[in-house]
Amino acid sequence: MNDHASVTSLYTALVDAKNGYGEAVKDAERADLKTLFQDMIALHERALAQLRPELEARGVEANDRGSFMTNVHETVIAVRSAVTGLDERSLAGFADGEERILKSYDAAIAESAGDAALAETLEQQRAALSAKVEGMKSAAERA
Repeated sequence: MNDHASVTSLYTALVDAKNGYGEAVKDAERADLKTLFQDMIALHERALAQLRPELEARGVEANDRGSFMTNVHETVIAVRSAVTGLDERSLAGFADGEERILKSYDAAIAESAGDAALAETLEQQRAALSAKVEGMKSAAERA
């Protein structure tokens, strides 16, 4: 039986990212960035809400606390905000983090190849995240 390790790892990474964006919302200097960060929180919350029952149906416990990376993300964002502020230039760093999550999606999709329903959910989520990442990268390039 597949233990869904990649999907479980993805789930934890999504929790960590969502928590990091919570810190970013507090520290963002501009309303448009706050809105972007809130959109990213909502995107990750939707993904988590879809994945939780998928994991549980397969006998895998969904960890909603995240990992130690939650603290790392929050600390890095707080320091970045204090030193340079959060502006469009910061989006490149956020996009890099999301690209790591896209790679986690790739691993989870490959792992779930024999589970059509789960693979489809993961593919849809990956496509939505990929579009957001491209938007972040474009905004960072314009800065």
